[in-house]
Parts: sequence; C-alpha cells; structure tokens
Amino acid sequence: MARLVALPGASVEGAVEADGLENAAEKAAELAGEGERVLIVGDGAWRAAELAWERLEKTGGNPLLVWGLDPVEARAAGVPLEAAAAARRSLLEWLQPEEAGLRTAPGKKLGRRDLLRSGPAAVFEAVDTPVVVDPQACSLLKGCRACIDSCPYGALEGKPPRADPYKCTGCGLCLSACPAGVLEAAGAGEDPAWRYLRLLGARGPGYLLILCRRDAAWAVEALRGAEPAARAYILTLTCPGQAGLRLLLAAWGAGLAPVYVCSSGSVKACGVEAFQRYLETVAADYTALTGLKPVFAAERGELGEVLQREPGLKPAAQGAEKAWRSAVEAVKARPPGSRVETAAPLLGVVEVDPSRCTLCSACSRACPTGALEMVEGGEGARLLFHPDRCPACSLCVDTCPEDAIRLTRAVDPGLLSGGTRLLHSDETAHCIVCGRPIGPLSILRKVEARLRASGLPEETIMKIYLCSECKQKAALGLIDLSKYLGEQRKRGQAL
Repeated sequence: MARLVALPGASVEGAVEADGLENAAEKAAELAGEGERVLIVGDGAWRAAELAWERLEKTGGNPLLVWGLDPVEARAAGVPLEAAAAARRSLLEWLQPEEAGLRTAPGKKLGRRDLLRSGPAAVFEAVDTPVVVDPQACSLLKGCRACIDSCPYGALEGKPPRADPYKCTGCGLCLSACPAGVLEAAGAGEDPAWRYLRLLGARGPGYLLILCRRDAAWAVEALRGAEPAARAYILTLTCPGQAGLRLLLAAWGAGLAPVYVCSSGSVKACGVEAFQRYLETVAADYTALTGLKPVFAAERGELGEVLQREPGLKPAAQGAEKAWRSAVEAVKARPPGSRVETAAPLLGVVEVDPSRCTLCSACSRACPTGALEMVEGGEGARLLFHPDRCPACSLCVDTCPEDAIRLTRAVDPGLLSGGTRLLHSDETAHCIVCGRPIGPLSILRKVEARLRASGLPEETIMKIYLCSECKQKAALGLIDLSKYLGEQRKRGQAL
C-alpha cells in the first residue's frame, strides 16, 4: 500500500504528518529509499515531491516512487481531497516503478555524505523504461518489431524487448506502437491511467491535462488562481508522449478534451525528435478519428486561457476498465465519416484470400480477443470476423499456414456498424463410412492432392475421409475401404 505524507492543512486519514515542504520531502525520500511508494498531499505537494526527487537522485534512489497531490487538483476535478488521494494512491499501486531501468550518471555531483549513506548505488539514476506486462502475449507475436522500429533512439532490442537505460528517454513512443498493448512505462501506463480517471469519476464536458511530472508544480500554480469553464483532470506522466491513442480516445469518449501541458525545457529533455514523431502518429491519428486537434499549452497564461473556453465535448460512451476497450466503444458511438487508416494500432481490418484459406481454424484459435471465430455445424464451416474486437496485433497473419490473411490498421465505420462479417465458408466433409462430419472439405482436398502427388496407394489416401473411430476400425481390418471408393467418387469429395 502506498504511504501518505500530509503537508500542513491537509487532513488525510493514515498519513504521516510533515511540518513543511522540506520536512515532507525528507520523509518521502526516506520512505522511498526503503522501497515504499509515497504520495505527498497538500498545498505545494508537487514542489515537495521535486525536493524529494532531488534527494533521491543524489543517493541513487528512485524518484518514480514519489508522487504529489495538490488540493487544487481535487478542486479542478470536482471531488473531495480524500477521494482524489484514494484514486491516486490506487494509481501508485497499479504502477511498477521498481522495474525502472538504472544507469550511471557520470556528471552527477555527489557529496561525501551521500556516498557514505548510499555507497555505490549513489552513482545510479532511474529511467522510466518500458515494462512488458505480459511477456507471453508479446512472444506470441514472433515477427512483431513495432516497438523496436518506433524508437528513434534505438533503445529497444530482444523478444520480449528490453530497453537500454542509456538510450531510453521515457518518451513513450513504443507504448503507443505496441499492437498487443502489453508495454507500459514503469512510472505510468494506459490502463492504470484510465482506471485512475474512472476512479475519479472523470466525465465531460471537461479537460484532460496531460503533464510531464517535472511540470506538475508549474501547472498546479497556473491552475491555482484560474476558474476553468469545466472540470479538469490532471494526469502526470514522465513525458506527455506516454499518452497513447487508446488513452486519448478513451478520454474523448468520456467527454474529455486533451490538453498537453509541457514547457519547452521538458520537451527538450525528453527528446524533440520523439515528440515530433508522436505528433505525426498518435496525435495525427487522434485528429483523423475525432476531427479535433489536441491543444498545447507551454505557458501559464496560455493554460489559463485554454481552460476558460468551453470544451464542447459531451460523453459518448461509458468507459470500460481497459483503455483499449473504452476507446473502441467511443469510436463505435461516434465513428469517423469515412475509413481511417492509423499509424498507431487501434483496430484492424482482416481480409481473407478464399483461394488460400482452408478453414483450418489456426487463426481463430490464436486470436487473443475473439475477433476471428470459427463456426462449424450443419453442412459447413464459417470463419467470422468481429471488427470491434480486432486490436490489429497481426497474430492471425503470423499464424496462418497458408498465408491467406491480410491485415490493415484502420477504423472502418461501415464494418463497425455492420457487425459480424463472414470472411470465408466451406462445405463440411463427412466420413465416407459412417457419415459423421470430419472437417472443412477444402482442407481434405488439399491434403488429398499432396498425397496423390507423393504416389501413395489409393486406400491410404482414402483414410483422410474417415472419422477417428472408422480409422481405428480400418486399421484393425474391420472395414473394407475398397467398397466405399466408388461412392466417394460419386459424391465428388475427392479430386
């Protein structure tokens, strides 16, 4: 459970009381140095958090363990301070700051006291590197290099990927690129962030202020004297670029207009190249799908002006617990006017080549969300596609043994409104002895063609048209297959 440190005037149950910013920073740094997650609550909480970060950086501690919550944030969200503290405390519990990468900081100035207190650990610093929350799901996408290719700094390698802390800036581009949604930053993530907003009861019309942690104290001060035209919910990240397309659309569905609050110094620290690529992919996708451009506020006065405007965005869909699912529901409720192909994965459109597909069901068995479904019964087998379930992970493409599937990252209003789509169907073959269904006819025909090309005897080939029980009887000599040959030919179940 995350520990609470309360500044003077903040009444939060279970908190350790501090008599000022310096004292709060000292207590928070001490707790974080022991591996505890800490939330500082009260006026100036983020300034106290900054002081705690400075202490932790000097001793090789992890600043990602310490967060702040200013009463201004609770007032802007329209919730009691206790409720805001409970929500952010839960957010800390969902995150994985202890998984952050470590690197040595050659330029760090250390005092003798710091070295004596922390030893060799003092020369290290924590980096908000990505964490693979589901290694098995990542490994299934054997040919996927989306996160690796998205990184402008070459910081990722391997399968599942690992980040080089000396190259990683924590910009978040790889999180947006992951089609399986299994990458999260150690200090933030789409699903934890979305669950946090839901705990706050975030509903529009309102604003979602996306902040760099280093800008939190600055932004809170800008809000302190402002009177927003609607509720504003503050989401602090290591870099605003960690707010992926799924999270933006989930907030849009809840009626929240995104506002990026990032000073020019912070952008330079995270990497101008990474943020420019973010604008060209995630931000551009958001605009294409919603018709709205994200707003950027790099100055206090500019932020105040933005919040004076009516956001003009009403809730469209009830948010699900997963950011991706909530984003999909929002797009279904307010689909774009025409098909939109996206750079970041959100939804996929699957197409099947019927001349290649044998309805072997490999794709439907591999599909992690049930977007592909094999239905067998009656006189045939059908491969169905549920367009609102496809996360564009391409696992079906990698799995198909016949190279029969094509996937496009796109949101297609026609498909979403049309519901389930038939991709391919085929007649069901039946056992030539007892008549039981044994599978799609096209598969058996392909197998038969290969067996004939190998020059195998007729009776051996005919066994593929037997159910498992009849195969056993044939192996024991209880069935004379020769007498069924003519009937099989007449039915046209063999080539």
